Amino acid sequence: SQDDAAVETAEEAVELPEADINELCRDMSKMACYLTGELTATSEDYKLLENMNKLTCLKYMEMKDIAGNISRNLK
Repeated sequence: SQDDAAVETAEEAVELPEADINELCRDMSKMACYLTGELTATSEDYKLLENMNKLTCLKYMEMKDIAGNISRNLK
């Protein structure tokens, strides 16, 4: 009958062998270590860019003050 066709058959849950689970755990640990390193490097890059931007901003303010002083002295 059609009802029988709509019924799904259950499959027995099979546990992975201990060696496979250990290997998956090692792989996950390696992936976590890799991602931590990548994120740390990216964070350090952004800190460097932030510091460079702060220094650039200070230099531009210094140049603005110098240009203002020159302009006042020429009047």
